[in-house]
Amino acid sequence: MTKTDPPRIPTGQELFDSIMEHIEPELTSQGVKKLAETYKNETPADQATRKQRYELAFERYEQAYQGYLDTLQAQVERYRHESFRQVELEDQNKEQSVMQRLQQSIFQIA
Repeated sequence: MTKTDPPRIPTGQELFDSIMEHIEPELTSQGVKKLAETYKNETPADQATRKQRYELAFERYEQAYQGYLDTLQAQVERYRHESFRQVELEDQNKEQSVMQRLQQSIFQIA
């Protein structure tokens, strides 16, 4: 049986950027740095439209983030279950080895 590796948990920024990259790249940590230059001549109406787009992006982000948490929870539970199963199997193998040696000792005496 192969050892199960624990799930990799990204940093907060890595997670945010990886999710937001698919939703609204302008809101990633790299994208935000360019906003002032990109929108320096933006009209108030355009700014209001962009604000609405960003609000929708954050709603979609929250949904995707919740999906990530659900998936991570399932991975953690699977890792925990596999880890316990592996320890039990190792323990059973040790017990079986001890029992075999004990049984061989008994038969040698008899």
